[in-house]
Amino acid sequence: MTTEIFVEYTEYAICAVIAAQLAFGLTIFLLSSVMMEYYEWGTFKNPTNRFKKSVNFGFALFFGSGYFVYKRLYKYNWFLRKLYFLLFLVVSGILSVFIILIVSDILHYIFKV
Repeated sequence: MTTEIFVEYTEYAICAVIAAQLAFGLTIFLLSSVMMEYYEWGTFKNPTNRFKKSVNFGFALFFGSGYFVYKRLYKYNWFLRKLYFLLFLVVSGILSVFIILIVSDILHYIFKV
């Protein structure tokens, strides 16, 4: 594997993780309680072994940010919760673009690609 391919695949992996976070956040925005329950069904409460901990880590890596932010917004009424979560999605989408560009530039600088 050449360094060009490594950098390209690393960029794809970062984009996939960020896209999964934003996609799950958007589905939480649209289907709130259904997706919150789906996340809770997919994780283990108080994991006791490595398998359960790795499942929780995987879910948090790919789908966690929307769940945790929306869970913190439960103290607000429905309208404000949706409004704040939409604001979170827009800001995180903009920040995601900058993160991808910065990481891409760092990778290209390190590997001289």
